[in-house]
Amino acid sequence: MNTLKTRNGKQLTGYVITFIVISGLLLLLSKGVLAVSGSITVPVFAGISTYGFLIIIGFIVLLGLPQVFKDLYAATDLQLLFTMPIPTRNIFWMKYLQSYIGIPLLAYVFFVIPLFVYGVVTGASSLYYPVMLVTLLAVTIIGLSITYLFNLVLIQIVPANRANEFMTVMSFLSGIFVYLLFILPDIINDQPLQEVLLSGVPLLPKWIPVSWGSAALVEAHQGSIGFLFPFVLFLLLAVCSVILTTALVEKGFRTGWIRLSEGGRKKKKAIKKGMSRRHVAHPVVAVGKKEWFVVKRDMREWLVFMPLIFFIIFPLVGFVSGGAKLSDLRGFNEISWPIAQAVLLFLYAMVNGMIAASSIGREGANVWILRTLPLSGREIALGKLWISWLMPFVVITILEVAAGIFLGWTVFQFVFGIAMKAVITIGISAIGLWLGTLGAKYHPTNPQARLKFGISFLLLLASYVYLLLAFIPYILLNIPAEAADFALEVSNDMTGIFAVAAGIIATLLSWKASYPIIVGAFGVIVMLIISLGIASVFIYASARRIDKGIEIDMISETSGKSLSGSRKSGGSM
Repeated sequence: MNTLKTRNGKQLTGYVITFIVISGLLLLLSKGVLAVSGSITVPVFAGISTYGFLIIIGFIVLLGLPQVFKDLYAATDLQLLFTMPIPTRNIFWMKYLQSYIGIPLLAYVFFVIPLFVYGVVTGASSLYYPVMLVTLLAVTIIGLSITYLFNLVLIQIVPANRANEFMTVMSFLSGIFVYLLFILPDIINDQPLQEVLLSGVPLLPKWIPVSWGSAALVEAHQGSIGFLFPFVLFLLLAVCSVILTTALVEKGFRTGWIRLSEGGRKKKKAIKKGMSRRHVAHPVVAVGKKEWFVVKRDMREWLVFMPLIFFIIFPLVGFVSGGAKLSDLRGFNEISWPIAQAVLLFLYAMVNGMIAASSIGREGANVWILRTLPLSGREIALGKLWISWLMPFVVITILEVAAGIFLGWTVFQFVFGIAMKAVITIGISAIGLWLGTLGAKYHPTNPQARLKFGISFLLLLASYVYLLLAFIPYILLNIPAEAADFALEVSNDMTGIFAVAAGIIATLLSWKASYPIIVGAFGVIVMLIISLGIASVFIYASARRIDKGIEIDMISETSGKSLSGSRKSGGSM
């Protein structure tokens, strides 16, 4: 209660704006439900409610996990509460309720209003409304209890000296868990989800718990007493999840907080006798190695590669679970290779710039150390650039080699594709490095918060604008000359700038058909000019910014605000 009372004006304004936005979304959602409720049959409603319950649980687990971790182990009031004569379970229940007033309550509101509108429009029995309210409450409690179990169990497994990696492990496991929840209906029914929902076939077997809540809603909607058995089973499941969670309070809550607060014991390193001669690396190499050592010892730094899992591995699993075979993709090099290059460049644009920009904010309060060294801004910029470019390049190239071997790409396609992306992605990293010098931020408990929000958005936009520019030589080099006729037809059928662009492409492809070597060399030269030219400009701009001094916004670990109340209170490079 006191936490809510002490919110400042900006936070209260944010709450009001959030309330207005959520109200608007609920109004639109209610209108949509009102428009389609008449065509939703009972079997279709059963499938939609079953899948909706899965969405609620997955939504709470995935988004509520960081907040629960903060409430259990990072809250600033725990040090005081644990010294007071208050039972640990009471403190835990207070934290549990505090966590519920967040993601779970938001999910509850977002589902209870559409279900209420559906009941009114379809003339549901009066029994439907209390059953619906209690069932949704049970769903949110199950989701929150699973989230607490993730924290309470893993805190006993992860060593205390690996507390920094704790949230990384939980985020990865929760992402896998939520993804499995979403593909479960496809796996069980062996057909697309939308077809199952519209056909009225049961989405999941009756023995799966979320089907109990759906069955209770359907029976209560019709006023049947048959709702009682699945309703009671679902409530018992919610109660059991809470009991299981509270059984781990002593070891998982109090003991876990103590372990994280104390940290791990550092082992004493044996002192080597004698002096060893060490080779002094070039300043650019030394700066890059320093960045690599920082990233290597903190698993949280690798969360930037999480989108690769969602955009590569998960779609492949969905492709296979939909009944298709990966072997069907083999034997079409002319199609699979250029498409794969475009997809990989899209992934590079997603991670390269962010990694390079984060290298500036990573310095934090220790930024003054670099300025005490005899290093120029250019050497620091180049040192951060090459390692920020190399890390994603190695990771994505390994994925490309594995995919290329499976799809049967030629050696020329391998070499040319890797070399082309190596050149193009340097420009993305250089743009990210420069934007990092403009809006660097350092948060001690969140390594992903290395850029101010506006700069992050600008980085995403700039990366893809650059990528569109880099696609000019890409199209010239990778689209076969036979596509010239198709591009000419498109140019004739369209008007405006798109017709002009299609006409230029048709002309270039016709030249490529007539002079393949000359046009190929021209494409390579244009690619080098665009990529290396832009990279040189932004490296120079970054070096100038570093030489002049960079302000890094230091964020307080406890309050999430800038230290000393200043937006530019960090050290300068």
